[in-house]
Amino acid sequence: MARRTLKGTIVVAVAVPTRVAAWILGGLGATTCSGKLRNPTSGVPLAAYVVTAIVWVLQIRSGILYPVFDASNLRNSWGGPSLAGAWVTHFALGTGILLVVSFPFALWREQRES
Repeated sequence: MARRTLKGTIVVAVAVPTRVAAWILGGLGATTCSGKLRNPTSGVPLAAYVVTAIVWVLQIRSGILYPVFDASNLRNSWGGPSLAGAWVTHFALGTGILLVVSFPFALWREQRES
């Protein structure tokens, strides 16, 4: 059960970028690939897409693209004073938040499927 819940949490957490990639591949004509990408995310509630999409926007801005948006004040930043430390800290925090937010939706999905 724990392994299934962990896998479900990861599936919910990556559902938004997976669906975006499937949509792009479908538009390019790679329908088989698009379907294979979309298949694991079937059963993910719409509310999970909405909530995790918000967290993904924050993760992209403050985690992945941290040096572009927030690198001006490294001395007072979590993980600073180096850029690498601040970048890793913000990325790790965003990833942790994404997993915590995804967990209840994974449980919800697991209950609906059983």
